[in-house]
Amino acid sequence: MSKSIHKIINEQIQRWEMGKREDKPIQETVNVITISRESGSRGYEVAKQLCRETGFDLFHHEIVDAMVETSKSSRVLLETLDEKGMNIVDDIVSNFVSEHHLWSDEYSKLLFKILGTIGKHGNAVILGRGANCVLKKQKALRVRIVAPMIIRRDYIQKSLNLSKDDTQKHIVSTDANRSAFVKRYFNSDATDPANYDLILNTGTLSVEKAVQVIKCAIS
Repeated sequence: MSKSIHKIINEQIQRWEMGKREDKPIQETVNVITISRESGSRGYEVAKQLCRETGFDLFHHEIVDAMVETSKSSRVLLETLDEKGMNIVDDIVSNFVSEHHLWSDEYSKLLFKILGTIGKHGNAVILGRGANCVLKKQKALRVRIVAPMIIRRDYIQKSLNLSKDDTQKHIVSTDANRSAFVKRYFNSDATDPANYDLILNTGTLSVEKAVQVIKCAIS
């Protein structure tokens, strides 16, 4: 990544603050797309291309985690919302925790609030981190990107220059870690189709076609 995580976060805060200074009301219906993906299904490429074509901001796991870490020592990220927005985010968090019978630690509470804050601002594509679980009652399109194992193996092997055995281990480990993360923090099954509004198979759809389908779904 050419820019540091800190710089990316600071620029994002500036964009949100600029919107507030211009007296742009925070929309009740926000434009948010969450993308969950199988390892090697090219979900990251879909997210990047989607942001290029829509002008939305991309939040992937590194940025979201950095935002959580930043919020441990400063409330500046959360305070980009007005009082009404903050109350709504607090309601999202408390309702989600209550409905799923979760025991929240510091990380999960901040993660929920950061995802809620991003969702409330809108114009965002959130890659991974269980955002589809937290934002399921908001006007967000929840997408999952999948592909046949043979295609995922070929893509990972070529992109990471791995052996066949190491490729298989990488895919199994990555998918298991992502599923475990969603289960731990959201008590949800990352592979359950009911958790998504749209499931796209990049074994039959190109990245470009997948992006066009998503754009049609939000238009």
